[in-house]
Amino acid sequence: MTGSRWVRDGETVGAGPTLLDHARTLRRRYGPGPWPGCGDPLPDARPGGASFVFVGGGEDALVRRTPDGDGAAPPTGVELADHLEHLLRAKESGLGGERLRGLHDRLTTCSPIDVADELGAEVRRRGLPSEGLRRLGRQLAEHGTHRAPVKIGLVLLGLGGDVRDRELLLLLGTLDELTLYAAVALHRSQPDPDPAVHALARRVSGWGRIQAVRTLRDTTDPRIRAWLLREGFRNTVMDEYLAHLAATTGDLRDALSHPHVDTRLLGGGGGILAAMAHGQGGPAPGLADYAHAVPVLRRYADLVRTRTPTITRLLDLIGIAMFFRHPPRELPWAPVDIEYLTARYEGLLHEPRWRALVLEHLADPRRPDFHRALRPADVLRLDPTAQVLARLETGPSLLDPTWVHALRGSDRRHAAHVLGLAERRLAVTPRPERDHALLLFAHFLRHHPEHGWPLLRSALTGGTPEARRVALTTLAGWPADTLTREAAACLRAARTPRPDRSQEPRP
Repeated sequence: MTGSRWVRDGETVGAGPTLLDHARTLRRRYGPGPWPGCGDPLPDARPGGASFVFVGGGEDALVRRTPDGDGAAPPTGVELADHLEHLLRAKESGLGGERLRGLHDRLTTCSPIDVADELGAEVRRRGLPSEGLRRLGRQLAEHGTHRAPVKIGLVLLGLGGDVRDRELLLLLGTLDELTLYAAVALHRSQPDPDPAVHALARRVSGWGRIQAVRTLRDTTDPRIRAWLLREGFRNTVMDEYLAHLAATTGDLRDALSHPHVDTRLLGGGGGILAAMAHGQGGPAPGLADYAHAVPVLRRYADLVRTRTPTITRLLDLIGIAMFFRHPPRELPWAPVDIEYLTARYEGLLHEPRWRALVLEHLADPRRPDFHRALRPADVLRLDPTAQVLARLETGPSLLDPTWVHALRGSDRRHAAHVLGLAERRLAVTPRPERDHALLLFAHFLRHHPEHGWPLLRSALTGGTPEARRVALTTLAGWPADTLTREAAACLRAARTPRPDRSQEPRP
């Protein structure tokens, strides 16, 4: 996949394994994608680095940053264009690995998301040769050992690449950290831009899915629009990020107006409406911002009334009903429409078939999706205590949401039993599940000072630094008369300042 003349196949331009080799390994192991953990950790991740780690692609989506470096100012887009122009004007015989390594090292100090637009504008203004940009972009993308140079390589492929680069862009783009850059490059360089980005979007599930689908905002391809409505908006971050885009680009109103609405479209439509309802006022446009919300909500209610009840459909129905129970302060709809839709969705929600569905779902404590009926049970004012305890008796993973539900709702009578079951499960739980579970329990044990000390002690003595911090916060919030001697001693030790030994003379 190289065809390189500047760097020999298998050679790198930085220290460590390349990101391309990492992607190839994941493809051999797991297929075309999505890959576990969105492809993380990348080979350039530093053990013991920043305490807050973004999921692949999250940092570029949420923040602008200046990467860690040696203290020198990171290069601007103009400065990078100067460097590229100098390299491309050099004789090929003099453009060896050392110069490319120098560029690679320089790029590790830049923030690609901050310089990409400026760099692209400068490259176009200067009329730099497409073939040279393509060749240099492939060098960085194929041989880069750090994410920043690889991202800039993808930017260059967007400026000078062509159909020959499709497979490379798809492969690297399946790493969520790189999807944004690969999606833009595909859209700019391929003869069929929307289908190319669609192929990439189907390979990713987290921030990569969000970034790729955003690139398809203006698509008119009927196959892609149908996919957006049925599944394209779904992702592992928040469906709210893509729900409004899917409803508008996919034309949800027209799709639901057809006489026959297939099951997948109805499920996707409900998911989109529920996500927009839940996300109102959040990071993306919500239901109140959707121009066709009123007719689509009317049509969806008509469709749901005649379809077989499912837990997924009930969860979507609850999401929409909650929107009307707590509407935005200034909802730009006619009062008569608000009144009608509020009554309509409350009426749908209280049909007896939904209660029967929830009770049937909870009757089997070994169902893998048992927890999905817990919120509906609360909304419909059912008491699932017996079913929840039966579920916990089966010893599910401590990351099963049923534990959190039990800790939130247990009274003193049941708390001791629930926590006793959790202690027994913890004893046979391997890492890293154990570490995640201790952090989770440390949060919710604040409500159970009488019975929670054994688990909190495990978080304090054997948990991660974050779990210990949360456990100490929880312990500090317990009433003093509920603390055992051991718990009180731990709290006193945490509050006692450690002596400052920095000024002591060295032996």
